[in-house]
Amino acid sequence: MPTYRKRKSGKTWHWCTNCSNWPPDDSQYDEVVVLGRPTYGELCDRCKRNEKFGNCEMQ
Repeated sequence: MPTYRKRKSGKTWHWCTNCSNWPPDDSQYDEVVVLGRPTYGELCDRCKRNEKFGNCEMQ
């Protein structure tokens, strides 16, 4: 199951750790691990593209 992260002040979820917008460990973020997708907020377009082309690194 992927780990999803978003900045506390943000509304976009990221799941590819190689995404340029992945919240770093030293930042304030929300994190969830779910079987599907988060049920609120938006999904990152870069993560979607990375996943589509098989270039998504996950935790």
